[in-house]
Amino acid sequence: MLNILNVAQTGLHSSQVQVEGVMNNLANENTAGYKSRVVDVSELEHSDTRLTGRGVSVDGVSRITNVYMYQNLVKEESKLNSFTELDVMLDDIESIFYETDDSGLSADLNRYFQSLENLRTSPQNEIYKDDLKNNASIIVEDLQNLYGGIEQREEGTLHRAEDTVEEINNILTDIGSVSQQIIDSVGQPNDLLDKRDALEQELAKYIDVEISREDSYELKIGGVTAVRFDTNVHALNLVEKYTPQNDKYIVKDSLPYESSLINTNTWNGDNTTAEIQTMNVSGTATGQVSFLGHAVANSADGDSNETTVDNIVADKNDIISNWNSNHPDREIENIEEGATADELKITYKDTEDDVSNIAAASSNGIDFDDSVEDTKGLVDSITYVLDNEVTVRVAYGESIDIDGDGTNETVDENNIVRALVAKINSNTDMLGKVTAYNGMYELDEKGNKILTSNPKHSEYTDPNKDRYLVIESTKDGEKGKFVGEILVSDDNVKDKDGKDVDYHVDINRDLSKKGLDDVHLEIFDEEIYLKGGILNPMIDNLKTESGNNNFTEYKEKLDQFAKKLSDISSAYIERDDETYVYGLDAAEIDADASSKVSIGLFTGANVQSLKFHKSEVNTLTQEKLDYLASIQWKDDIDFTGTGQDNTSFSRFYQSVRVDIADDRETVIFKKESQKSIKESMQNTYDKLTKVDKDKEMVDLIKYQAAYEANAKMITVIDEMLQTILGMKR
Repeated sequence: MLNILNVAQTGLHSSQVQVEGVMNNLANENTAGYKSRVVDVSELEHSDTRLTGRGVSVDGVSRITNVYMYQNLVKEESKLNSFTELDVMLDDIESIFYETDDSGLSADLNRYFQSLENLRTSPQNEIYKDDLKNNASIIVEDLQNLYGGIEQREEGTLHRAEDTVEEINNILTDIGSVSQQIIDSVGQPNDLLDKRDALEQELAKYIDVEISREDSYELKIGGVTAVRFDTNVHALNLVEKYTPQNDKYIVKDSLPYESSLINTNTWNGDNTTAEIQTMNVSGTATGQVSFLGHAVANSADGDSNETTVDNIVADKNDIISNWNSNHPDREIENIEEGATADELKITYKDTEDDVSNIAAASSNGIDFDDSVEDTKGLVDSITYVLDNEVTVRVAYGESIDIDGDGTNETVDENNIVRALVAKINSNTDMLGKVTAYNGMYELDEKGNKILTSNPKHSEYTDPNKDRYLVIESTKDGEKGKFVGEILVSDDNVKDKDGKDVDYHVDINRDLSKKGLDDVHLEIFDEEIYLKGGILNPMIDNLKTESGNNNFTEYKEKLDQFAKKLSDISSAYIERDDETYVYGLDAAEIDADASSKVSIGLFTGANVQSLKFHKSEVNTLTQEKLDYLASIQWKDDIDFTGTGQDNTSFSRFYQSVRVDIADDRETVIFKKESQKSIKESMQNTYDKLTKVDKDKEMVDLIKYQAAYEANAKMITVIDEMLQTILGMKR
């Protein structure tokens, strides 16, 4: 009887605790992060085989959870937030490219081509000229605004990534603190476990995590341990490394490395005098005369052609300065009177290659006939062009201070690389952009750049020998990127028809380096590769070589547009069949390169270096305008350099906008799909872990009935004991 009383008492206590548990669950039904509790009970051990039972033991209160589903729920949460963040980023980019029927690059591009058509109908119309200047300037401004808008988003993303990493580290610290409280707690720390789960889910919004609770608590970020042994927290670091672009013109697998700028077996170094062009001047001035795009000082109404020649010669310094600043690849050395008083003789610098003749022009009654080439310029030479804008040329036989010691040396096949290095590094237009080296360098103890040492090959480090050309950006990272081109004029290089042709020298792509922005995450110097979370698309779009960098992809397409606009508007060759060789790059290496017509309307090899030269509008002849107008209808322009998917300017830009919209639509689809997956898993998990009011009410009735039954049993036992005691009395 006493044993039954004990059973009833333990049952009464168990029912009371279970009722309290149900009431606690119902009270916390809407508490964020709360997981349903269940009272753990077990049968008391038997002390004698003759006893049928000793009652029930309350062992504690546990949370209802599912580790497998929780782990997967956290992963799906990370993926969803990754797509959500990328959607926001692409929406921001899409807004940069927003256009209306009358505004945006598409409309401005149409207006630019229309202004060319208008000027083509009347080449001397000043209103049409001003309209062309205005519309061309707007094109450059549009491209740079688009490019700058993407760069602003990059900077904003970097700042947000820094703030996000700080927030992640705060959460990791809180997890370590809660884990310590869990260790120090007495009994079941269910509230602390719920709190740690909430921190884990908050962390999963920012980054993908893996959680292990087997022997001790461990949390990994991107496969790298961030919290180990419950409380040992490792901070997450955002690392920024910026590599400058480094172009190497080098023969691979040769020791010592050799220059590949020229072929010494064919190079003969032909050397003649500088190119000279002459032109006849006729007419009587009706006002101030302009020559080569510059208003001639002291020129006035009534001046004869001979007086005009004298005025031009007297004002030649300003004329030459203005011309050279706008024509870096056709720089003039001198302007003087020719063999007669009505003739001008124009001498180009020794460093200039075979330049196109100056076209006929008229200015206020004075006619300047087409120039005639008297003497061909230097034949064998190497030209380095930076961003399709700044040109440095070294020719065989030229006298240059190569070592900077004040002593000039004559350029030949043995020192032409060092001569080119010297001229590049002394060019004021290239200062602050690139630096040239005769071979690669290493840093000494003081951080100075010195020739790379190689004790096995002493000639490899000899500064007095040509090694190979290295051009390096002075700015680190993608912002310092540039486009460099090497063009070689070699009299011994002929095409299939026996004509002289120039050729390009490409960089060694295996040994050269791109300008890279390497932004990544590390824990204890170990790089982390993310798969989800808000931080994932941020890092992808900040790291140049991530493979998922939308920012870089869109900027590269704008650069391709700008480079092709500059190239195709710089020069051309007109064939006998009235077809064209489009662009400076194609014209320079064409068999009819000597027939190249220079325009120079735009210069630059990317958006950042793109420039429009207003002064060149005044030199546009009918022939040049006919060529420029034909560009609008050309639909086989190779923007990517691959020879594939060639198209027109308008369609190429539209394809950029379509790609951006398509990328975002793809992300939206993935986001909605991921949202459905996450919600489905969340609902299933909630059914297991959240408070179910109906179930709790059933349990409440069950536990109340058990409580009443045990209480009634105790009452019966008490009455029986009272009866037995009364019988004895």
